[in-house]
Amino acid sequence: MSLHTLLLKFIEGITDASTRADIVSTFSVLTEAYRAGRIDDQTLKKALKELCLDVLTEKHPTTDIELLKSEAEGWAEKFYRAIRAKTMRERYGAILPPE
Repeated sequence: MSLHTLLLKFIEGITDASTRADIVSTFSVLTEAYRAGRIDDQTLKKALKELCLDVLTEKHPTTDIELLKSEAEGWAEKFYRAIRAKTMRERYGAILPPE
């Protein structure tokens, strides 16, 4: 799943426009930092897990925190794979000769 599609699915249910924008912008900052090599894989994974937990807590304030942590790990892994795929596509696209 593309990063864009994943983000839209993740923020479903959040109606406040500024909160939605803040979430998307935070993902963009993490993606750009990873793409530029300023953060490594482990740092990205940790940041994604924390961000996902924050968003899920906002979306489901009455849900048990342990359930949210488990769900956050799943989302974070999906985001990590999507960010990594996007980054690799951009890196290889930059070095491959044009057709």
